[in-house]
Amino acid sequence: MRTSWTAAIAATLCLWTISAEKTLEEKLGNNIDALRLVRVLPLPAVPYNEKILCWVNTFDANHGRARSIKATWGKRCDKIVFMSNVEDPSIPTVRVVAPATHLDLWQKHRAILRILWREYGDTYDWIFKCDDDTYVIMENLRHYLASFAHVSEPMLLGHRMTLQWWELQRAFEWNYTPDLKTNMKPAHYDAFSTTKSATQPHGGLYYTPGGGGYAFNAAYFKTLVHHLDDPICLPGEIVPDDWAISFCMRFVGVTPHDTRDANQRERFHQYSPARIFHEVHDPDAYDHVVYQSIYFENNWFSDHYGIGWQNGTNCCAPDTISFHYIKPPFMELVEEFYYPTTAAAARLKGALRKP
Repeated sequence: MRTSWTAAIAATLCLWTISAEKTLEEKLGNNIDALRLVRVLPLPAVPYNEKILCWVNTFDANHGRARSIKATWGKRCDKIVFMSNVEDPSIPTVRVVAPATHLDLWQKHRAILRILWREYGDTYDWIFKCDDDTYVIMENLRHYLASFAHVSEPMLLGHRMTLQWWELQRAFEWNYTPDLKTNMKPAHYDAFSTTKSATQPHGGLYYTPGGGGYAFNAAYFKTLVHHLDDPICLPGEIVPDDWAISFCMRFVGVTPHDTRDANQRERFHQYSPARIFHEVHDPDAYDHVVYQSIYFENNWFSDHYGIGWQNGTNCCAPDTISFHYIKPPFMELVEEFYYPTTAAAARLKGALRKP
């Protein structure tokens, strides 16, 4: 009798545990509003033989994220390399001899570019660079890149944003206070001044932030490596890597491509699914007078000044390629949503796609 009673309690507790387990939809929370707008496209129907090398930046404390990428979207790359401050054969990672701090990302970036060029040259048609908290739908990336298969000139594709002149100036000022012209190398100051005056009319320097990832073709890679030590490419500066690369390439006539679809919806996303959908679209959310004069301020509108952005159901192109700020276990949840392995996940995916 006692055995039956114990078994009954155990069965009840098991049922409670099952019922208490959150569904995939509940786990995704308000991220699902953006995720549901996106579909995984079939691979291009036309013969498509172009190869993509995926380059992921990480460091030792985040190697768990690298493992999540390797187990999810990373397995769909033709080749994936994880660049870190230490070598970890279990992933594996490639050790980069450069400072691991966030301030030194441009120097780390330059070192990685040299490693990739030395090891692979122009073997791969495209290189896709991202962070260790980026989620990528590789089929959509391949489909989008296929539309540029016959383009021979250098191309950079990502979430195009604007770096306004005060942000550009601030990046140099912290290291050259009080006077840029007196303290900067003449070639660097000339490059800064030229860029500032040329880009100010259309909102600022166009660049592609690394969090949402960006792709560049072999022609871009070759051109970039060739000019990497030019003064205009800021070889010794402590500046952010994502805009430094666009700052450099602007002087050889290459600027980031507009990757939005015909309805101005982004394909590459620098922010999380929840934020790009739910961010309040209020251009009067800050004091314009103060904002224009105190240039250390920064917000959503400065990032897209002169370009524009959309929220809600217009946040994301149906063939969206990437999202940022996707860390494990969230990464595995997004993977399950787009590539369901259970009947429940498949039903959720189908139900949310219905008009």
